[in-house]
Order: sequence, then structure tokens, then C-alpha cells
Amino acid sequence: MRGAGGREPDDGGDERSDELLGVLHALTALVGARGEADVLRLAVEAACRATGSRRGLAGRFDGEAATSVAWYEVDAGWTGAPQRWAAGEGAPGVVCLTAKSVLGGRGPRDGERALGIVGVPGMERFACVALPGVEGTPRGFLAVGDRDDNFTPRDVRLLAALGEMASLRIDEATGHGRLLPADCAASIDIAERLQRRLLPQEPPRLEGLDIAFSYRSASAGVLSGGDFVDYYSRSPGVLAFAIGDVAGKGVEAMAVTFVTKYILRAAVHGGQLSWPTSPGEALQELRTGLLEQPDFGPDSERFVTVLFGLLGTRRGLLQLASAGHPTPFIVRATGVERPLLLTEPAIGVELGAALAPYPTETIELRRGDVVVLFTDGIAELRNGSGRFFEDEMGSLLAACHDMPTADVVARLMAAGEAFSARPPGDDLALLCIRLVADPGVH
Repeated sequence: MRGAGGREPDDGGDERSDELLGVLHALTALVGARGEADVLRLAVEAACRATGSRRGLAGRFDGEAATSVAWYEVDAGWTGAPQRWAAGEGAPGVVCLTAKSVLGGRGPRDGERALGIVGVPGMERFACVALPGVEGTPRGFLAVGDRDDNFTPRDVRLLAALGEMASLRIDEATGHGRLLPADCAASIDIAERLQRRLLPQEPPRLEGLDIAFSYRSASAGVLSGGDFVDYYSRSPGVLAFAIGDVAGKGVEAMAVTFVTKYILRAAVHGGQLSWPTSPGEALQELRTGLLEQPDFGPDSERFVTVLFGLLGTRRGLLQLASAGHPTPFIVRATGVERPLLLTEPAIGVELGAALAPYPTETIELRRGDVVVLFTDGIAELRNGSGRFFEDEMGSLLAACHDMPTADVVARLMAAGEAFSARPPGDDLALLCIRLVADPGVH
């Protein structure tokens, strides 16, 4: 991958990108696992890749003890090593008894080493999370460790999402594709929580900006993590953001969504691109990374639409680049506009490498202006006459200048629900960003 201005990233950036891209391979294998042991092994491998850990293990909990049969080392593979921790003993036993994650490390975290993972050498730094089961009782644990820096709460959230995916796959694999009623209820809960983990918990709080978003899944019982929203901010007064939609539903779409988000994060935060990030260069990096994956081969119908934006509050300049994503609305005091984005096709429609950054359009915002971004799930809602909701959005937004973004989001979501003749068949994602402060005054 190229860096900003044609610079080559350093070796560390390449290695980190390879680790993040490799997560997709592990998740794809996890989706196809046919037994509980395979699910646990593949979850560990994905967790090591996602967190940059060199070792990991996972196991079951029978109510009295947590057990595992092997541990994984990135450089050496799997080693048979049966281990047992009574409930409340060692990190696996504590996690399985309390359903609470445990972090251990060196330096500032010396006080937590008493909960270290007994019998697994080299894991002085570690993170251990529960594999969720029925009615809140853990069915087991997932642990990674042996990396150069301490683990963080962000790592724990990532591991928890992988643990939820593994638990759902275990239910499916051990039930031969058929879930009992009690398991269905647990799977729905896991699916909904996993969906939420793919979206930011709350928008960032930046002076001069008012931000709100909404996301709704098309169906409660099916993983449909194809839509995503993400934010990036490395300096005051500058926000980068992305909204995207992965074709398809279920675990496979969610896996691609997961990797799409973290390719962008690696590019923006990992030093591959300069800051403030050029939206066109961000999409170029994303396309290059995704097309290296087997999901985007000539026989695949997989594709991703993404819109990447950059907004500075000091001058009120909004920069946008799009890969096949719906054009946003700009709500001004004088009316509602839609930029004529020089959009490229969705990533995956054409399989050639992106040889240049995507075209970027620059728009000047004024105080009170609102940017409304959305996925096609809301745009393609239809009424009884077959009319698309996207055709109604402009008139609905005309009265929304100076409105708080939370009110704009609520207004559009309620109007879309009332407009549609049938329940939505796709996920709905909506993001609103309003320039509050006067441009030029920060």
C-alpha cells in the first residue's frame, strides 16, 4: 500500500496492516467451522491476529472449572497442553465465575498479576474474556497474551466481539444448523450485541460539531452487520468519518465489515496516511487492502460501498470521497443541496488496483449547516406506490437547519418507518453532522 503523497510506509506499518488483513482469513474460516473444537481454535487465531498477540488459548466452563486442551503460538502453531482452573482461580476461572473480563500486565499493572494465567508461559501481559452462554452464564473463555505492550479496554471490547461470534457459531455447529428455542433467544441477544459493537458506542465530542447517528437491524434473529459508521480524530477541530455498507448479511458480511473498519483505522491511525487524512487516499488504501482478500475474487459477488469525509471546524471545509455510496444531503439556511460527487464504483465491482487516490470534492459549510449521510437501507424504503424514500428526504430536511442532529435523525427515522409499505429488508444507518461554531473561530 502507498502512503500519503506516494510515500512508502515503514515496515512496522506494513506488518500491522498484514495482521489486520489476516483477521478476515481467520473469520472466514470461523464461519465455516463444523465443530466446537474448530470454532475455539479459529477464534483464538483470529484474536491473536486482531490484537497483535503471540499466544492465545480458549476453553469451556462446566460450572466447576474452566478447561482447555491446547494453547496457540503464532510462530509455532498449536501445542497440546491440557489445563484446568477451578472457578475463581486464575484468569480463566475468574472470568468464567464472574463473567467479567480480566487484564494483566507489567509496569503499571503489576498489581493485577496475581490473576495471571497459570501454566501458560510468557503470558505476563494478557487479556481474558468470557464466551457468553445462555442466561448470562459463561460457556467458556478466550485469552490472548505475550505482546510487547499492555492490553487496553479497547482490546477487551474487540475480544468480546470475537467471543460472541464464536459462541454463536458453537450453537450453530453443535446444533447441526438448527437451534432450539432457548438457543434462538440467546443467539438473537448475541447477534444484537455484536451488531452494536461494530458501531461506535457514541459519537466523539468535538468543539464546534454536533453529531448523532442511528442504526437499525433489518431482522432480530439474523446477524446483519453490513452497515457501519466510524469516526477518527487525532487533533482538535478536525473530524474524519466513514459510513459504509457491505453487500450481504450474516456472519460473512459482518466479517468483511469488521475488516473494512480496521483497514481504515490502520490507514488513519497507523501512520500509513498523514493527518488530516485525505478522503481520496483513505479509499485508495481501503480498496487495495480489500481486493487482496479472497472474498473479492473474480467469482465473488461481494462488494462494499463507502463514503469517507473530513471536516475542519476552523474553516468549515468538508471534503468527501465516495466508492459507490449514496450521495449525502447538505441542509443549509437557503435550502437542501446534494453534492455532485465524482464517485467511483463500489469496491469489488472492478477488481483492478486503485492506481491513484479517489476523487475528492470540497464543500464549504456555514454555521448551522447539517450534513446527512445514510446507507441505501433507508434510501430504498418504498411506499405502496413504489416511490423511494430517498425522493422524500430533501423536503423533510428543508426545515431541519439549526435543529440538533439528534432531532434530525429521529425525524428521518420516524418518517422512513411511516413511509415504508413493509418492514425494512436491509439494515438502516443514518449519520448527521452539524457545524455549530462559526467557521474561522476555533
